Amino acid sequence: MIRTKVPSTRWQRFGRQILQVSFRTHLLISAVLRLVLICYGQIHDSKSAVPYTDIDYKVITDGARQVLAGDTPFARHTYRYSPIMAYLQTLNILVHPACGKLLYATFDLLIATLIYHLVHMEIKSQYQKTVQHLLSKFNRPQEPDQSLDALDERSHPDNIARASACCWLYNPLTAVISTRGSGDCFSSFFVILTIYLLIRSDHKSSHKHWLIFAAGLAHGLVIHLRLYPLLFSLAYYLSLSSRLTRTPLDFLRQILRPNKQQFCLVLGTLLSLVAFTWTFYSLYGWQYIYEAYLYHFVRKDSRHNFSLQFLLQYLGSAATVEEPALLTKLLVVAPQFLLILYLSLSFGQFRQTLPFCIFTVAFVIVTYNSVVTSQYFIWYLAILPLCLNNFKLLSWSRSIFLLVLWLLAQALWLLPAYLLEFKTWNSFNWIGLQGAVFFVTNGYILEQLLSHYGFTQFKISYRKLL
Repeated sequence: MIRTKVPSTRWQRFGRQILQVSFRTHLLISAVLRLVLICYGQIHDSKSAVPYTDIDYKVITDGARQVLAGDTPFARHTYRYSPIMAYLQTLNILVHPACGKLLYATFDLLIATLIYHLVHMEIKSQYQKTVQHLLSKFNRPQEPDQSLDALDERSHPDNIARASACCWLYNPLTAVISTRGSGDCFSSFFVILTIYLLIRSDHKSSHKHWLIFAAGLAHGLVIHLRLYPLLFSLAYYLSLSSRLTRTPLDFLRQILRPNKQQFCLVLGTLLSLVAFTWTFYSLYGWQYIYEAYLYHFVRKDSRHNFSLQFLLQYLGSAATVEEPALLTKLLVVAPQFLLILYLSLSFGQFRQTLPFCIFTVAFVIVTYNSVVTSQYFIWYLAILPLCLNNFKLLSWSRSIFLLVLWLLAQALWLLPAYLLEFKTWNSFNWIGLQGAVFFVTNGYILEQLLSHYGFTQFKISYRKLL
């Protein structure tokens, strides 16, 4: 019996030691790790035929070179991003090729800072509401700011917030992707900033509408950067409602008769999105509209990727194959939009469940997308730490099982992809099959997360409280 308990005790002791380290120390360690990865990437690229640096990073750097030459970044073939990305990477030309990676790694750390403050704010607020409810039962006076001394150590806001941020800081996938030069951390920062401002407005009555307006500005900017956050809009909008949406008529009223908070969100979003779009349209014309936005709606990527639709796109890439019928296209996208609508209505109407709603919507967007690469996983992995405290119904063994299952599904896909890329095997059908396996795996994981989601529970010492 003693031998079976020792490992768990050691792991618990190790976990407590990690949590005792300050958040600033974790940030410093993570910054050093990312600097090491960036330096390694520079050495790796100079010696290996398989580059460490992301191909998109090189494309955007070429676009930045065009900007400095007085031309449009879209003069670089395959540049299909916001011109902001090229502006950010002009330092690659002026100072050093790794400056863009340093910038993205900085936003990687800023995401962790937002995660820490948002989780801390939410846990503390929920604890105070729980305490006020308990005190009302005992007819005790309710104080505006309750002491956190009555909380169990594992439920303390500092520890939960620190653990949530560490899940992002020490995630090898996110660290590698940002130091390879992927700009997804840059856009993910503004997604989390939008969530933070919306939830913050629920705790700050004095500047509520200004915070919501600022959230709209951030949301408009991130839509300009990447189109996918547009699908978060309904959840943001419903979270500001003063009444529940139970029927289609209620939903119609929400859209046609927004309250003041919803109006501030819509106004901020439109002002930001229109301002950026109009500015770059006036600079670069129709080419900007097509390359940055419209291209993604007609895009056909026959290169191997994780998407369920890969094999269909590959087989349809031949010139002799006719375009899919409109009904076929609708059948492909309809399940995705129905799921997003269901999740937005189910979890988007409460600010307490808003982070989980955005996480599940992002998960669905990536899973059903016509093109899926490893960088796209950042879209939902950045939001996952905000929800970890709500998965206490999920046992450690099941959590590890789901993680291993997710990684295994990727590994099974990577094998035929490697054989195609480096051994020139004709493994397209195999890749398509593994894409279907990965899709089913993601569906099962989403079902498990939905069924095990729960509200935060606290272990409170009544002696200290009363």
